[in-house]
Amino acid sequence: MTTHTDCEEADMKVLAMMTLMPEVKIETVRAELANELKCSWALYASGVLREVYATGDPEKVAFMVEAADVEAARQILAPLPMIAAGMFKVEFVELRPFVNWSILFAH
Repeated sequence: MTTHTDCEEADMKVLAMMTLMPEVKIETVRAELANELKCSWALYASGVLREVYATGDPEKVAFMVEAADVEAARQILAPLPMIAAGMFKVEFVELRPFVNWSILFAH
């Protein structure tokens, strides 16, 4: 994990929602899955892929990426074999702290 000074922008969480493209066959997924898992594990072990979730939809997966911004998260995930092959549609959402609770403590 990178350390930051007060003057530097800290990394943020970026949610990557990946949806399997409709034309991708389950046999293709099975053939690529081991390689995809090895590559995503390397990202997890390096600290940039922070969380991974299955969803109620078996064709969707959610990754939480630690990155400077959405473009950096896109570049981090782009080399994953199934993303690189265009097997997933990937939507990125930049997440920020929810500061509205501060209203409760305003004077």
